[in-house]
Amino acid sequence: MLNVSKLNINECKTIDDALNENWTNNPDRAFIHYKAQTLTYGNVYRLVNGLSEFLSAAGVKKGSKVCMILPRVPELIITFLATVRLGALPVPVNFTLGKQEAASFILAVNPVAAVVHEKLLASIDCEVLGSACQTTIITGKDGRPHPNGFIPWDSACYPSNTVTQLMGQQPLAYLNYTTGSTSSPKGALATHENIYVNTAAAVAAMGFTQDDVHMCMFSSFAHPHELFARALFTGASIVLLEEINPKTMAAAICYSKVTAMMGIAPLYDMLTSHAKNFKLDTLRIAESGGMYTRPDVLNGFYNAFGIPILCVWGSTETTGIAIANTPSACRMDGSMGRVCPYYDIKVINDDGTEAKVSQPGELLFKGPAVISGYIEGSEFTLIDGWYHSGDLGWRDKDGFFYFTDRKSGLLKVAGLKVYPLQVELVLLEHPAIKEAAVIGVEDKLRGDVPAAFVVLHDGASATEDEILHYCNKNMAHYMIPKKMRIIDELPKIGSGKIDKKTLAQSAGKILSKAVSA
Repeated sequence: MLNVSKLNINECKTIDDALNENWTNNPDRAFIHYKAQTLTYGNVYRLVNGLSEFLSAAGVKKGSKVCMILPRVPELIITFLATVRLGALPVPVNFTLGKQEAASFILAVNPVAAVVHEKLLASIDCEVLGSACQTTIITGKDGRPHPNGFIPWDSACYPSNTVTQLMGQQPLAYLNYTTGSTSSPKGALATHENIYVNTAAAVAAMGFTQDDVHMCMFSSFAHPHELFARALFTGASIVLLEEINPKTMAAAICYSKVTAMMGIAPLYDMLTSHAKNFKLDTLRIAESGGMYTRPDVLNGFYNAFGIPILCVWGSTETTGIAIANTPSACRMDGSMGRVCPYYDIKVINDDGTEAKVSQPGELLFKGPAVISGYIEGSEFTLIDGWYHSGDLGWRDKDGFFYFTDRKSGLLKVAGLKVYPLQVELVLLEHPAIKEAAVIGVEDKLRGDVPAAFVVLHDGASATEDEILHYCNKNMAHYMIPKKMRIIDELPKIGSGKIDKKTLAQSAGKILSKAVSA
């Protein structure tokens, strides 16, 4: 059986290596728990063989691309593993983009094949999908034919002990797309080494073993390797859950004895608010990444369940967490934690010099888990091996890092730096405000100025003038939003993060409507 002590970064294993080792050493061990179904490593191995045979016969070759339009279901994992087995590239598709944008994405990818879930067909242009791919497989239809000629999953994926003739593994594992919350999504070149080293870093930082049961609640199209890599490389198991519902999540944790959870701050906030009656006794690791986690969320979760949320920082470009609070070194004051094993970090000033302790600057990362670039040829800032993340932060004397904001979101107001996150945190302390987003908008007289868009708690009441008065009392004058609007909801991407790119595109309309109202 695989042992965590064998995650030696000098002996990098591919994803297919890990599957083969689990098949050889512990085929009867549970790998995937989904609803009332449990698939062992042996079950998954045979299904991967069958699907890889089918894809190979359908023209998928080394370097071919296979689009995955799937939620958090076993078919997603099996498709990923079968595609990798052929030396082909899995490409997750963000099905929340809308038909036109998703269609443009698929056409640009030029896949040989695609696997799509029936319930997501409404989000996809089936004619474009059918014309773009030589073969399209549909899941969730119980073997029924589809009018577009899509092939039922059961006809394409069948248990087989015959291993498809490998076409030769390649260093590149898949195209790992950024979520696009602040800019257009970019396809990171994620190698097997990147994934293995990042997994080794997480195992070392968190102390994961083969006895862990992992439940990752990240979107299926955002870093899909996060759903299974830690379990696969340690011989552990995963729980797949489609629903983002606090009571359903809590019930799954209890029923499947989940020990390690990955999610974003709003999920933990929901658990605290709506699942307090559950005892999450088996949960020992609760990671929060992808966005800033407020201290009140940290304290609320700990008070409700007695488990600390471990804030982490990671990105597509670092292939996962690179900074983390850990069971042995955890702070609940909003810190992202300390640097993970196998990563180097430094903080630099605008002039390129290294920032002093407690001085904000851009976070730079280096190490074998950092990607080499993007497939589209988009600009990727890697200087002397250091990745310039575009995130601003600082470290304290004990080596704990704190997030300040995105460099691209930094505003200059009357020559002074305004970090949107600082303004948002003050706004969120107002008892009536549930969510807040601050962006820069153009002002004819003053240039770019901060504009705040807030959502109120259900049943709460407040006026824009009252909130601005609150800002006057609680933040420096130059930080006060020059424009303020109360709206019903903020745009979100599939992972649950606020979509500031979409917000910026619609800000003018929102502001003008509010004024005319």
